[in-house]
Amino acid sequence: MKSIKSKIQISMLSVVIVGSILIGVITALLNASGIDDLMTKTLGPATQMAADAVEWRMDKYWTALEEAAASDIFRESAPDAQKLVSVRNDIAERNGFLYTGKIDTNGLSSTGDNYSEEDYFKQCKETMKPYISDIMNDGSRMVFLLEVPIITNGRFDGIVYGSINADFLSEIVVNLAMGNDGVAYVLDNNGNVIGHRDRSIVEEGSNMIKAAEENPDMADVAAVNQSMIQRETGFGTYNFYGDNKLVGFAPIDGNQEWSIAIEVSQREFKSTLDRSILLTLLVIVLVVIATFPVAVKVGKSISNPIRNCVIRLEKLADGDLQTPTPIVKSRDETAELTKALDSTILRLNDVVQDVSHHLGKMGEGDFHEEITRTYWGDFIVIEKSIKAIHSSLRDTLLQISQSAETVSTSAVQVSNGAQSLSQGATEQASAVQELSSTVSGIADNAKQTAEAAAEAGEFVNQADAQLRSSVDYVKELNNAMEKISNSSTEIGKIIDAIENIAFQTNILALNAAVEAARAGSAGKGFAVVSDEVRNLASKSDEAAKATKELIESSIAAVIEGGQVVDQVTESLDKTNSIAENVTIKMNAVVEAIESQTTAISQVTEGIEQISIVVQNTSTTSVESAATSQNLSDQSLLMNNLVRKFRLK
Repeated sequence: MKSIKSKIQISMLSVVIVGSILIGVITALLNASGIDDLMTKTLGPATQMAADAVEWRMDKYWTALEEAAASDIFRESAPDAQKLVSVRNDIAERNGFLYTGKIDTNGLSSTGDNYSEEDYFKQCKETMKPYISDIMNDGSRMVFLLEVPIITNGRFDGIVYGSINADFLSEIVVNLAMGNDGVAYVLDNNGNVIGHRDRSIVEEGSNMIKAAEENPDMADVAAVNQSMIQRETGFGTYNFYGDNKLVGFAPIDGNQEWSIAIEVSQREFKSTLDRSILLTLLVIVLVVIATFPVAVKVGKSISNPIRNCVIRLEKLADGDLQTPTPIVKSRDETAELTKALDSTILRLNDVVQDVSHHLGKMGEGDFHEEITRTYWGDFIVIEKSIKAIHSSLRDTLLQISQSAETVSTSAVQVSNGAQSLSQGATEQASAVQELSSTVSGIADNAKQTAEAAAEAGEFVNQADAQLRSSVDYVKELNNAMEKISNSSTEIGKIIDAIENIAFQTNILALNAAVEAARAGSAGKGFAVVSDEVRNLASKSDEAAKATKELIESSIAAVIEGGQVVDQVTESLDKTNSIAENVTIKMNAVVEAIESQTTAISQVTEGIEQISIVVQNTSTTSVESAATSQNLSDQSLLMNNLVRKFRLK
């Protein structure tokens, strides 16, 4: 096996010799490629910085106009208002505008001109967004017109405009040219050159895309410009008047759709290539001559420390963290290598000892000590892991301890509750059985009561029928009493007639006696007859009065009897109604007793089901009591195990 010293010497000499041969061949290619790469790496950032510079410059103009469009004075004032003049002049002076102004919704501007038919006015009004006009000549210079819409409650309310000198783009691109033959330029969204160090190109409105339609030699330039107006970022190449150009381009963001490009001449940048090749060959020859002694010395200075480090690394691989590292007196990378190896071993040793210490404490169940040591680099993962393990185990053990206490307490409560539940379930089962027997007796009594109520209902129905018959008889008696009362009334009328006859007879007898007295002795016989007639009339009258009194007494008795019969009839009617109500109520009682009998049967079935459930509950509660007792014993055992750990 060759030593590293010989490898270094042979390698250095081989590299120098082979390099001397190859460098002469590839130097030109490398230099050319390097120049191309340099130009590419330079063009990209330079182009983007140029685009950002133009965007920043334009943003200042846009911001000033947007602030003006949002101000009340521009919203409320007419374009030619006198109070707007000083404001417009101040905005133009502070922000670099040639002039500023306002255009109302009809296109009338602060200058008094009407721009309603201008494309930039129509575009800004239709889109209600900031808009910039194409480059144009205002009579003395090339300018751009920037317009910002005034929007009030979502409604177009006019335009704030400002004119800027287009020469600022040419001033920017002049300073961006790389080399004597390099140039920078700016295109608008139509491909027109609006910024160039040659202002005549801007004034003529140069457009390579349109020129390529007539001159095919401009196709490569037109292709690059086409990519630019499509707002792409990148690089391109084309041949322009016999010189190969490398061009970088980038879009200019903001309200303007412009793009900037920087082109460099490859011929100009590669003119020093030949001189660099000759100089490179000379350097190679000198390097070959000086390489050999240097290779020998370098081989020794590198191989010896490396060999010592290899030996120490082998011991480290075997787990040796105590043997000191070799000492190198040089100040090169080998010394740094040995120092790095020594630092590595020391830090490994610190990490191993710290991890071993804390893992040992955790193995002993001691979690009081906090891990405060800070590790380095990838060892931070070990630090986070050991801290996470320590914290997780400690928190877990604390939670287990708390849970064990809670479970133990709850298990005792559950055990006591289960035992009480078991005893209560047994008592409930006995009580339910007694209740079932009682309800069965009640059900039998209810059946007997229902039968007795049914018989009583039949008796009540019979009594009701008999009572109805009595009511009918009393009604017939009442009719008879009414007939007697009517007959007594007729008899009274007859007696009145007899009294009247007796009264008339008495008067006739009196008249006869008077006439007999007048007749004297001839009328004595007639007087005797009249006396007898008068006596008979008096007796008839007395008999009629006595009969009348008897009849009146009979009528009064009949009337009183009729009243009594009416009262008896009314009482019998009430009794009949009460009997009917009693019959209805008895029927309702019979139906209720039958319903109660059915309900009691259902209650009996339910109580039997409850009895089964209570018996099952009693059995389950006994099993739960035994299980809770086991749970309590296991929780106490777990609590005793957790108490072996020393926690905060």
